[in-house]
Amino acid sequence: MSAPAPAPKPPAPAGPPLPPPGPAEQEMLDALRGALSDMAEEPRRVAVRRLVTRSTPERMRDTIAKIRSLGCRRLSAISAVDMGETIDVIYHACAPKGVLVSVRAAVPKKAARIPTVTDILPAAALYEREIHDLFGVEFVGNPDLRRLMLHEGWPEGQYPLRKDWKPATTEAVKHA
Repeated sequence: MSAPAPAPKPPAPAGPPLPPPGPAEQEMLDALRGALSDMAEEPRRVAVRRLVTRSTPERMRDTIAKIRSLGCRRLSAISAVDMGETIDVIYHACAPKGVLVSVRAAVPKKAARIPTVTDILPAAALYEREIHDLFGVEFVGNPDLRRLMLHEGWPEGQYPLRKDWKPATTEAVKHA
């Protein structure tokens, strides 16, 4: 006789509801909705002073240029997350009055390419190099994708922050 299967876990609580958006948040949310309607998903508020939208790799340059024209002139960071079949590249830009706007694009892992935004936001240069090193995303048009985080002897095609990466055995590692 086998034991009964355990009951499924209830979903995690969603947390307390967000307070109504302040004037700066609402103004930026309305501006994003109008400006990005043909190039990105409907922007949404995920936390106090945090707005998020999703674009495609092909439309990311246009999306970034548009949010820059709305006042998001300072790049806070670019991050990446291995989602399994895709790598999400997320651009975080500071809007006026303390609002942070994040734009996410799913890049297929087998063809990890997205256009650079270094000519629109020059601060993207080092972030793109870091993501190229650790996730293998090629930022097409970036003039400088040389190694930043990994040493020159690191094996080509090995990206340590990808979920499918396996470290080499100690016998296979070449010491520089």
